[in-house]
Amino acid sequence: MYKKILVPLDGSAEAEGVLPLIKDEVAPEGEGILLHILPPFKSQNVGDQVVLGTQLEESERAKSLGYLKRIASQLGDGSERWHCEVVVANSVAEGIIDFATREEVDHIAMYTHDRKGLAKLIKGSIAEKVQKKAPIEVQVFKPRELETPLSNAG
Repeated sequence: MYKKILVPLDGSAEAEGVLPLIKDEVAPEGEGILLHILPPFKSQNVGDQVVLGTQLEESERAKSLGYLKRIASQLGDGSERWHCEVVVANSVAEGIIDFATREEVDHIAMYTHDRKGLAKLIKGSIAEKVQKKAPIEVQVFKPRELETPLSNAG
């Protein structure tokens, strides 16, 4: 059991599939954190108006937080021990590691899309980067290890 588990979510049903596998690993006095990383937004010209990057980030942050809260509410008993965070970072992997370090998380559980060949070369593996660089335990779940994602469970 862990006192503080971090589960990064990317909005995919596959990443949500980690939660049924890990939710019982949170110690009775522990907590779980659902995390979503957003890229920084640049200001944009829309007609004769300028929409600041910070405004775009706040809008996306609110959407992401709503998504995470919906997922947390589906965790059933113990869902009150899970809280949600949205962070803006240039690198998803570095954002996860920095957050985990700052929050003194003792376990990261995350999904890998397990890309192969050219797709892996082009996109890389965020999970692999986190696993290599994080100073704490990282548990990576591959597609074949997952249960039904929460948002599809009925």
